[in-house]
Amino acid sequence: MNSKYLVFLCLLGLEGCDNSSDENQNQNVNSLIQENENVWLDSGVKSYTFTYVSSPSDCPTADPFPPVEITVINGNISSIYVPEFGEFLEIENTTYPTIDEIFEHMLESADTIKGMPVFDDNFGYPISYSSDLSSAECDARSVLVSSFI
Repeated sequence: MNSKYLVFLCLLGLEGCDNSSDENQNQNVNSLIQENENVWLDSGVKSYTFTYVSSPSDCPTADPFPPVEITVINGNISSIYVPEFGEFLEIENTTYPTIDEIFEHMLESADTIKGMPVFDDNFGYPISYSSDLSSAECDARSVLVSSFI
């Protein structure tokens, strides 16, 4: 094979190593979030229950938070139950989100989301995603939504 041709192929392959692929990824993630948020909003669901798990995915010394069952009535959280402890949390003292608030967080941090988030096919709500602020430890989190009713 001609060495000039080989050098050209190598340089051509390196051309995609700039930030444009990251920008495209961010645009794709942002578009995917917005598309599914529109599906969610169009569904008109305002009262529902789901299991929410958020864990610090890059912090080896941190224990994951236990799953919670969040009940939302007319767009507002009405109860947060922790099955592992068999008790309800006081809503005022927590920062657990509704599905709408999960979408808000995703859109605000779309540039830190790693990979492509997964959404429900019928209602568009987020099923899972991971975000990471930097290469430092303990600044990433994974979110999982399940048992949606």
